[in-house]
Amino acid sequence: MVAIVPSPDLEDIQAELASFLASRRTLVLGTLNEDGRVELSVAPFVPHGDGFAVFLSELAPHTANLGRTQLAQVLLLEDEAQVRQPFARTRVSFDCRAERLDRESAQGRAVLQVMEASFGGIVPLLFSLPDFHLFLLTPGAGRFVAGFGRAFRLEGLRVVEHLGR
Repeated sequence: MVAIVPSPDLEDIQAELASFLASRRTLVLGTLNEDGRVELSVAPFVPHGDGFAVFLSELAPHTANLGRTQLAQVLLLEDEAQVRQPFARTRVSFDCRAERLDRESAQGRAVLQVMEASFGGIVPLLFSLPDFHLFLLTPGAGRFVAGFGRAFRLEGLRVVEHLGR
């Protein structure tokens, strides 16, 4: 006899995803360089609308890559020190569209105020440097893994399907 495991309630998973995203302060950022190779780095972020706002220096290859392709991949991970089973580590990944935000616009200043509240006095210092650029990363397709047998397909920040059996 085969045991039938009910699919999880997507509303509960949506709440779990929202809680997980709210607990993260950094993301792994993947972009494509001019040679088509993936470049990875870690960037602090703040939520903004239906996406993630990052403030990047021109010294980081990501800034030029995002400006050229407007594409990124984002990965947010459970803290390794809190992981009981590395194979079941909670994580969420997205394909994102990148848009440069004008730092001097009302929207840009609002994002930077949220960043300053989150990350402190370093943000006004970085704002004073002309090589820092603000980007909004808007998620498209994604995947949320919340443990064994708990993988979900995302559209933007919305859970749409359980990928289990």
